[in-house]
Amino acid sequence: MKYTLPIAETYCAHWGLWEAVREIYQNALDEGGASIQYNPAAKRIEISSATGQLTPSSLVLGTSSKRDDLSKRGKFGEGYKIALLALTRMKYKVVIHTGDTIWIAKLEHDITFDATVLCVHVMAAKSITGVHFYISDISEETWRTITPNIFTPDAPNMILDEPAQRGRIYVGGLYVATVKGFKCGYAFRPGRIKLDRDRGMVDGFDLAWETSQLWILRGHDERCSELMEAGAPDVEYVSSHTYAGSDFVNRHYNYYVARNGYDAVPVTTQEEIKRATVAGVKWVLVPEKVKDLLTRVGSWFIPNHESPVERLKQFEKRWGYSLTSAGRQELSDIIKSME
Repeated sequence: MKYTLPIAETYCAHWGLWEAVREIYQNALDEGGASIQYNPAAKRIEISSATGQLTPSSLVLGTSSKRDDLSKRGKFGEGYKIALLALTRMKYKVVIHTGDTIWIAKLEHDITFDATVLCVHVMAAKSITGVHFYISDISEETWRTITPNIFTPDAPNMILDEPAQRGRIYVGGLYVATVKGFKCGYAFRPGRIKLDRDRGMVDGFDLAWETSQLWILRGHDERCSELMEAGAPDVEYVSSHTYAGSDFVNRHYNYYVARNGYDAVPVTTQEEIKRATVAGVKWVLVPEKVKDLLTRVGSWFIPNHESPVERLKQFEKRWGYSLTSAGRQELSDIIKSME
């Protein structure tokens, strides 16, 4: 028996081997009892689930049993069909053993559509439990490019400090993307981070919000303070997850004081730097969010050494728009007379 899927050969042309393997493996993980391994003798990747069974209805685009289950890694219904398309397009042989049938994916020219489309040939076989994918013609070198993308599937939400993990994001144990600017890698459980349809891109705000929470849960340490003072996106929303008097805020305040002293005024703008320099005050340039945390515990004051005329000029510049025309004129006259 042959099933013809009206999917163009060029559909999702950006999918490569990893995208296809990731899609198949995440389905196996969702079924339960999943395994992925390389068979060097057969030169193939073997992906299996201990339970479940594919049916012809699963070949219909949009079909999925996971659409509303956020604990699952996939929910779009297209996944493994696109994986089959991508693998056959790349000339890999794909065989599926499910229940008492064997499925073989091929790209063939279809007369009805007058186009090359994905076809699945189904034949009888010895009955087995679970679903087993065999992707052949894979070299050991190619397999080694895949293994770094597979993390512990049941790992909790966690921070990955290793330099090799910098910016790498995993969801449900599978590599999703490398995000520029992030200083650490992160692993999340399924449903914690929103993914696009291809599960290859994460929302920037969601990611920074969730990584900031992970740092709060981990508790303050020197690495966290270094990231905060560097303005790293990893901790961009730390201040939104904390409150005055919390252990995290107090520890960061103590870290700042230990490094800079009680008299070091945290500043964030060139104007504050100028004022502190004129006043002869010791200052330390920090990101606005760091200053926000510090001022929840301590307070600093920069003495104003500007002359009355300079202060009036600053007042005019800053607040003149809120005065009436007569008020602005009178203020201007006062400044001129004082000069």
